[in-house]
Amino acid sequence: MTSDYDRLRNGIEFMTAYVSGNDLLTAYVAERRREDPMATEALMDGAAALCALLLRKMARDVGKTEHELLQELARGTHRHEQRSDEA
Repeated sequence: MTSDYDRLRNGIEFMTAYVSGNDLLTAYVAERRREDPMATEALMDGAAALCALLLRKMARDVGKTEHELLQELARGTHRHEQRSDEA
C-alpha cells in the first residue's frame, strides 16, 4: 500500500514536470514507464492526491467549501472557453 506521503511526492514530481514544459513532462513520464509499467496509474493517483490536498487547503484559506471552489473553477473555465471560441 502506498502512503499518503508517497502519493503526494508522486503528484509533486509529476506536476513539477508538467509546469516545466512538454519536453520534460514527456521525458519524465517515459522514464517512469520504463521503471514501472503501472507508472501512469501511480502518477494519476499522485496528481489526484495533490489536487485534493490543495483544494482542501484553498477551501480553508478562503472560507468556502471544496464543492463551491470546484463549481467556481468549472464556471470560470467554461466562460474562458466561450471567449476563446469567439475570438
